[in-house]
Amino acid sequence: MMLEVLPETTAVSLSTVLQAVLTSLEAALKELEHAMATLVAQVAPTLLTLQGIGVLLAGTVLAEVGDIKRFETVNHFASDCGAAPVERGSGKNTRWCVSVGGHRQLNRVLHLMALTRLRCDERERTKTFVTKKEQEGKTKRAALRALKTYLARELYRTSQARHLGGPIPAPS
Repeated sequence: MMLEVLPETTAVSLSTVLQAVLTSLEAALKELEHAMATLVAQVAPTLLTLQGIGVLLAGTVLAEVGDIKRFETVNHFASDCGAAPVERGSGKNTRWCVSVGGHRQLNRVLHLMALTRLRCDERERTKTFVTKKEQEGKTKRAALRALKTYLARELYRTSQARHLGGPIPAPS
């Protein structure tokens, strides 16, 4: 490291100062995380009930989405998240891809939710969903895209329920 080229007394004092700065930054970070957890719990406690979403991701959703009522349908919300399927292809070749537009931060939230659920889903619903999509002939990436679209719908319904005061059933 670069400290080895400095005289020993300078390196020790610089190391001590850097350690103090790091400690104060860690304390400030814990304070901010606690404040954010309090705010998210007050504003949207239902977001915290979703598996795969914690305080930081819920805060990101609240900051990026704002008022959920600005989206007419779940499809508009999924499109804004960059999780809505878009038809691509030419001629007889037709394939479905996810839109490259939309909020990248919301897409990141969906991606992290999907990865967390794949890793930690106790009821195995997520793994079953992805396995089913792979058995239908989709690649692992295509299955993950379908999962993100599903999660966008779930996130929309949960956010919508917060405004309407009750759960919104999934469409049949």
